[in-house]
Amino acid sequence: MASFMPNPARRTDTPSTLWLPFPLDEPTCAVGADLTCDVAIVGGGLTGLSTALHLKAVEPRLDVVLLDAGRIGYGASGLNSGQCAPRIGPAIERQVKSPGPDFAHAAYAYSLEAMALTTSLANRCEIDCELHDAGQWQVALRDADALTLEKRATIYRALGFDVPLLGADALRASLPDSQRIRNAIAFPARLLNPGRLCIGLKRAALERGVRIFEHTRVSRFARDTGALHVRNSMINATRIVFATDGGIGSIDGLDAFRRTVLPVAAFAAVTRPLSSDERRVIGWHQGQGLYDTRPMFNFLRPLADGRLLIGGGYRYAPGEKVDLDLHERSAPDLTGQLPLFFPSLGAMTAGSVWHGRLGCTLNEWPVVRALDAERRYWHAGGWNGHGVALAVAAGRDLAHAMAGQVAMPAVPWTSPRAPGLPLALARTVLPLYLGWLRHSSQITI
Repeated sequence: MASFMPNPARRTDTPSTLWLPFPLDEPTCAVGADLTCDVAIVGGGLTGLSTALHLKAVEPRLDVVLLDAGRIGYGASGLNSGQCAPRIGPAIERQVKSPGPDFAHAAYAYSLEAMALTTSLANRCEIDCELHDAGQWQVALRDADALTLEKRATIYRALGFDVPLLGADALRASLPDSQRIRNAIAFPARLLNPGRLCIGLKRAALERGVRIFEHTRVSRFARDTGALHVRNSMINATRIVFATDGGIGSIDGLDAFRRTVLPVAAFAAVTRPLSSDERRVIGWHQGQGLYDTRPMFNFLRPLADGRLLIGGGYRYAPGEKVDLDLHERSAPDLTGQLPLFFPSLGAMTAGSVWHGRLGCTLNEWPVVRALDAERRYWHAGGWNGHGVALAVAAGRDLAHAMAGQVAMPAVPWTSPRAPGLPLALARTVLPLYLGWLRHSSQITI
């Protein structure tokens, strides 16, 4: 595989993240004049990059333009925890009730294939994104949650999937310090570096002739003409894909999406490197991703340098920026959850904290659909925090549908339409609802 090596001599005004401590590429220029193209893709995350790559694969002569408001690799797609796992929609017990067991089976099977597609795409494009099999465990920290996981494992087994329930012996063998964890279910999953994945897909798209413009924020979409307004320029495209997830409602002309795709900030923090004694006590040699069963759950993974990543702390984030005091409060809140999983560690100090903006829907199903009868304009988003594999697969499906090769797959993209919530009500109710979820998820340590 090609290896991206950081060059410390490069310009230092590029943001630094956990996954991209040094810039691995040079930024492309911003749009500086009017332009036309066959397809414009708004958003340079995994959805937009996958759509662009697959469009050029099926129709190489297409003039594809991709627009990103900032730097590719430094947005939400490049800031997540890098857990590429099979998950789509609400909890499986809700899916078997509605839309039903057949849909639930097909949707989970699709998410497994999406994970395989992401792996295959990274390998084909020779992207060194630290991709490796590790698995992902959903763990129960309370007795009621343990019963939920028992039922959940039974449903997966009835649907024909191997999602085993792990009891005390299996848990202690892998996580000897985690006495509070009652049980767990084990999903197949791969861990990766999401920043490097985005940079690698950007490189592959450029090599295939995609025109990429960074630092190019689309401010307005004129439905009557199909024009995209960017600063003092205008982009006219025959077809457009809006792939901005939680940011879709910030584009003038797409305000209605503020009611259906709700922007939520998810916070994450990393600890200092653990000592050899600390690593020995907690075990975790398999290095699987973890997340728990509470409504306001935490997600965790170990890093190669011995640090631990822990995330959670979800907040409604309708604006462009999140208050700095939220970052300051989130760090101790997150690391204070570590003793729930690893009591011997105590509440460690966070080395750094950051957030990414998710697109969430009230029914937890993603939104991938045409915006007009002629199917010229499309929107893909609402991944509800499970967008690593799904975003890549949605980009492929969108490309094939737009090229007229096949229709969008009935499952999962005919999932129930996301209900809407008036913006004024959302601003009042959602912070209260998330606060209630935080309260109901609290566990006294």
